[in-house]
Parts: sequence; C-alpha cells; structure tokens
Amino acid sequence: MTQVRLLPTVLIAVVGLLFIKVAHLVVYSDMSAVSTTPALAQEAPAPAADGGAAAGDTGNAPAPADMPAPNMDEEPPSLVDGMRIDPTQSSRSELAILERLANRRKELDERARSIEMREALLKAAEKRLQQRVDELKSLEQTIALATKKRDEEQQADINRLVAMYSSMKSKQAAQIFEVMDQDILLDIVKSMKSRKLAAIMGQMKAESASSLSAAIANSNSLEQNVQSLAADELPQIGN
Repeated sequence: MTQVRLLPTVLIAVVGLLFIKVAHLVVYSDMSAVSTTPALAQEAPAPAADGGAAAGDTGNAPAPADMPAPNMDEEPPSLVDGMRIDPTQSSRSELAILERLANRRKELDERARSIEMREALLKAAEKRLQQRVDELKSLEQTIALATKKRDEEQQADINRLVAMYSSMKSKQAAQIFEVMDQDILLDIVKSMKSRKLAAIMGQMKAESASSLSAAIANSNSLEQNVQSLAADELPQIGN
C-alpha cells in the first residue's frame, strides 16, 4: 500500500517540476524581450538623425524631383571593331568635316565668281574690239569709195585733156608739154595713143623729149614693181 501511494506522489512531483521549468522558461524569454527592446530603441535614432540631417540639407541639395531622370530611350555608345564610340565625339567630327566642306564650297564659289567676272570682262573687251574693227572696216570702205570716186574724176579730167591735146596740132601741143608739170604730163601721155604722142614729142626740144622719155620709163618700171608686190601673197597677221 505504501508503494502504491508513492506513485501518485512521484507523478505529482514530476508534473510540478515540469510546470516550474516551463514557468522559468517563460519568465526568461520575457526578460530577454524586455532587455532587447531598449537596445533597439537606442539604435533607432541614428537613422533618424541621418534623416534629419538629410532633411536639413534639402534646402541646399536639389530635390529628387528636380534631378534629371535618366533617358531610357538613349542608346548606349556603339562598338566598332571592339572600340566604344562616343556619339558626342562622333558628332563633333562630323561637324568639323561639314565645316571644312562648307569652307571649301565657299572657296569654290568665290573662284567661280572670279572666273565669271573675268569672262564677262573678256567678253566686254572682245565686244569693244569687234566694234572697233567694224568701225575701221566701215571707215576703210568709205575711204575706198572716196578714193575710187576721186580716181574716176581724175581719170575723167585726164581723158578730157588727152582728147583736147590729141586734137591739137603736134607743134602746138609740144610747146605746151615742154612747160607742163611732169607728173600731170605723165598722166596725160600714158593715156594718149602712141602715134600721136610720137608726133608731139618730135616737135619738142631734144632736152624736153629726153626728160619725158626717162620719166615714162621710170614710171612704167615703178608700176611693174607695184604690180609684182601686189601679186605676192603676203602673210596675214594672225595666220
């Protein structure tokens, strides 16, 4: 009976011991939680201080909303042969090339304008020269017509004198020929018939007849020389 009664007592003691153990664990855990909370409370103000400092600096530093947002559409620098190319540098190079091309274009335009101006001056000079040539040609034609008219008038006068002296007696005509100017006399005797001229010269003094014969011979020789020079083909200027 004594052993039977000890078993419940042992069970009660074991249950009490377990209860005490559990109670001890609960109390210990509560104490640990209480001791940890002040430590966390002491560490929490540090971020708050930093936040306060950050908030105090907001007056000087730009707000996050004012800062430019990154461009998500901007393409990253491209790679060429394993080398990264900066678009900014590429744009600068293109601008430099375009500037050189523009300067070159400007030089070519100025040179073209200079050439056009020279061509215009040359054309104006050629036009003035052509006008001068036309004026000289017109003047030459006028002189030629005037000379021809004068020669025709002189020849008409000589023909009248030839007819007059040919109708005169040889002795009378010889007396006039002896005192006449030799240049005029040459023009007259060249147009007279040889038979009539011989008759007149036969009535002239020997000295006058000899002088007239020499003048006629020299005049014929001069005319032949002039005709030979006119027949020669002289080189023209510019050919």
